[in-house]
Amino acid sequence: MTNRLPAMTARPAAKIALFLGLAIVTVVAYLFLLSALRGKLGDFSSAVPALVLATLALLLNYRFLRSEGRSLAELGFDRPRLQMSQLALGFGGGVLTAGAWIVALWCVASPLWRPSSGFHSVAALGSFTFIVFNNAGEELLYRGYLFLLIARAYGRWAAIIATSVLFALLHIQAGVPWQSALAGVLTSGLLFAVLFARWQSVPLVLAFHVATNVVQEVMGLRMTGLTALVPQYPAGATATRSYAVLAIVALINIAVALGVGRGSGLKSKVVEGAVPAGSERSHFRL
Repeated sequence: MTNRLPAMTARPAAKIALFLGLAIVTVVAYLFLLSALRGKLGDFSSAVPALVLATLALLLNYRFLRSEGRSLAELGFDRPRLQMSQLALGFGGGVLTAGAWIVALWCVASPLWRPSSGFHSVAALGSFTFIVFNNAGEELLYRGYLFLLIARAYGRWAAIIATSVLFALLHIQAGVPWQSALAGVLTSGLLFAVLFARWQSVPLVLAFHVATNVVQEVMGLRMTGLTALVPQYPAGATATRSYAVLAIVALINIAVALGVGRGSGLKSKVVEGAVPAGSERSHFRL
């Protein structure tokens, strides 16, 4: 009995459910390690579980792709030189996008940034390592094989919406307020999904995702070991202004996503169907 399945399965919903079930097991293992190792590895207590998450997610994608006679090249892991250019472009795009969020915050809430007294290099390295591996796990679970499978079975927009909603729901489950999840996480997920739909490159989307998180943490929007500047808000800051910032962030994300989607000159192969492993990637590339 062969272990290879046809690229288009007769029951895609069952395959989606199987992948999601194994993804849940992966996430539970990650959460268990986060709890078990908390504080035991110093500044890298969170980075090690994140590394395990990314490794398991990569293996999960590899196994499902291999079962269809395909490879990780389908996710952009093919040509090293192209990957490097995509990493650079993705990181630059993420910095610019998150920079626009910071400008929106400054215009609406008028914070002043002061140097963080608690910043030190080892903690910063630990936080950065966590961001890279945690985001790698997220991208491989949301915007990897699962995205391709949903897109082939139900269409590209179904994949964009489904993976973005799942991305937001799991952040809400992790404790993110629903307002932030709706305005920030959901629209960011849509942007990441559109980027993947156009270039079909996990490295590019990962670099973009990492950059947005790095900028937020360096600028103190999320306080971690990477925080170099701490925002000081004026006494008149209100919840209304916070909601206004979230609304502007959502508009920025949607505008960038629309720009990326309209700028695509060729159909992505996630719409056209899979190509054999090792074949030239047919979608628009950098």
